Amino acid sequence: MRFGILGEAKIAREWLVPAIIEAGHEVTHLGRRNPCQEALPEIYQDIIETDYESLLAEPTIDAIYNPLPNHLHVPYSIAALQSGKHVLCEKPVALNIKELKQLETVASRSGCYFQEAFMVPHHPQWQWLQKLDIGKIQSAHFIFSYPQQPSGNYRNRSTDGGGPLYDIGCYAILTGCLLFGGMPEVISAVAIMSDKYDIEKQVDAVLRWPNGAILNFTVSGDAALCQTLHVLASNGWAKLDVPVNPPGITHAHWSTGGLEKGTKVSFPKCNQYRLMVEDFVAKSSSGAASNFSISHIVTKTINEIQVKAGLLS
Repeated sequence: MRFGILGEAKIAREWLVPAIIEAGHEVTHLGRRNPCQEALPEIYQDIIETDYESLLAEPTIDAIYNPLPNHLHVPYSIAALQSGKHVLCEKPVALNIKELKQLETVASRSGCYFQEAFMVPHHPQWQWLQKLDIGKIQSAHFIFSYPQQPSGNYRNRSTDGGGPLYDIGCYAILTGCLLFGGMPEVISAVAIMSDKYDIEKQVDAVLRWPNGAILNFTVSGDAALCQTLHVLASNGWAKLDVPVNPPGITHAHWSTGGLEKGTKVSFPKCNQYRLMVEDFVAKSSSGAASNFSISHIVTKTINEIQVKAGLLS
């Protein structure tokens, strides 16, 4: 499959472009706001550089990867679908339910496949956790944080869909989807605002899922780098050391009782982005229908957290 990339994003050059190539596909075009004004990283050698509109109109491209800032996910994904391209779009795909429904309508009419780029479910550690026999899961505690980004980064602008709730809160909500299923109720949410930008710097929330399980999470864009997930069940507990961006070799622990460290489980090096690309290509090539169920849960829950935390009226 031939891919075009919208924008020279860090995640594209460091993760998705290598994953596409490793999966046996081609990256033939790169769209930029100002093409040919700056030298491209080595990963883009021999690529055809163009602007966004020309990229979308290019007939030789089969699929578009959209890693643009959050507020541009829906408009450019719609344009790509209307141009007859399959779309793999970075998370969070939408800022609100209204624009998500617009995208879903276009996807269903276009005959092309759309997928939100959640790589997490493709890593073996999540498949292990979902199958682990520790009884009924009663609660999960998720933390994801990173240091403050440079001033020009879109994550620092609310108009661009910035802030850690959109950027990484979607992973917390996805965790609940993978462990519990269904639409959660937002029990509480508190935001700590940035003293430098018009965004929140941290959000703490409690969600209750249809089966009664509770998800507590903290996401921050102005703290020490940290990721962890603890799961408490009726007969035991489990912990993923790095649930979202695991290193080459990552670890988990679990136990069916006691306060010891538990049994350590190691997962070998795994390119979860390549597995995601392979899944995307297989589904788009088979004519599968786009599935927006997780996107609806994530988007609706983020908006409800924004209201509860006073970030949205």
